[in-house]
Amino acid sequence: MVAANNRNQDDGSDSLYKYLSVFAEVFSLVNRAYVDKLDPESLMTGAFEGAVDALDPFSIYIPPEDVETYESTLEIGKTRSGIVVLKERGVAYAVAVEEGSPAAKANIEAGNILSAIQGQRTRQTPLFEIQSILAGAAGTKIEVESIAPRGQKKTVTFELASYEPPAVELEVRRGVGVLRLPAIQSATPTSVESSLRTLLDGSTALPDLTETDKLVVDLRGVAGGDPEAAYQVAGFFANGELGTLTAREKDLATYDGGDSSIWQGRIAVLLDRSTQGAAEVLAAVLKQSADATLVGERSFGHSGRQTLLELSNGGRLQVTDAFFTGPNGQPLNTALEPDVRIRPTFSPLDEASDTDAPEGEEATAGDGNSSSETTDSGAANDEPANDEPVLKTDEVLERGLTLLIENEVIEEKVAA
Repeated sequence: MVAANNRNQDDGSDSLYKYLSVFAEVFSLVNRAYVDKLDPESLMTGAFEGAVDALDPFSIYIPPEDVETYESTLEIGKTRSGIVVLKERGVAYAVAVEEGSPAAKANIEAGNILSAIQGQRTRQTPLFEIQSILAGAAGTKIEVESIAPRGQKKTVTFELASYEPPAVELEVRRGVGVLRLPAIQSATPTSVESSLRTLLDGSTALPDLTETDKLVVDLRGVAGGDPEAAYQVAGFFANGELGTLTAREKDLATYDGGDSSIWQGRIAVLLDRSTQGAAEVLAAVLKQSADATLVGERSFGHSGRQTLLELSNGGRLQVTDAFFTGPNGQPLNTALEPDVRIRPTFSPLDEASDTDAPEGEEATAGDGNSSSETTDSGAANDEPANDEPVLKTDEVLERGLTLLIENEVIEEKVAA
């Protein structure tokens, strides 16, 4: 810093030193002027956390004393809670909640802000600590205060437990095959291949199947997962080069779909803002190489590889060191835009990010003007007085089915 300050002209090489000089100045002033006496170590830890938070929600600083716990957390992941939780601008929220998990049974939903966990305010709690709590021992009771997208606050308690991961599902709706992938893991390609062959074998196993050359692939709520498994699945639908793993314009790995695919028919892919990671890889390949139509909301916008780096103080730095791409070679670090955009009745977190869309580009399904508008209590205004369940229409799925059945050609992004 002294050398940088003594230079007579700015040749651009001292810009880093200038930042470090300002950082030292801020640290000193805060330490001296803040209303409360500060612990310098906590202040530095907060500075490190702020630096990685500016990168992306997957980059984390782990202090030395928490490294062992966090390494155990990485092994467990979401397998005991079912929640994929991230933190942006100090706000912790559920990116996705796996079907059949303890969190799902407690009615925690994707898009919920997690404002407190185990009595701790999450705004002041580092992400690695939140993830470690959710990866605790089986039988541990977890109390979560959550806020839904429309502001309803609730506190729920659920028990951490191992649960059976949801399996690939194949059903027929309106004569069309619907392939639901609730997760993308190492076993997923085998299940998908089996499902596709069932579709192509005729109507013996699926007597209601009439549209044998049309398929809906549902990737809503699928976050994380195994990108390499996603490329394997994509190879059932597309040929040739499917994508790469790229770091600073250097290809680290290439994924190929072979010479022939199993499925040759038309595809509609359903997305939402929980579609992230491996699911974005699959959606991108199907869009770019199998001419699939994307229906629903824009995806999360991040399919990268994280690596854990050791620091000189014994801590760790988890950073994104590479991104996966689709066949067009573009890194999957921005949201996939649907060809037909449909908002759900309750929009997920960060609804304002869609306000920049041109007027008329999109409309909200269940926008509050219909006779069955949902109130804050969760009940519909025209709900019958008896206790019969009210079935909600899946607007995104219905739009995808209609698009295929009517052989609709989407030439530009439209609202539904």
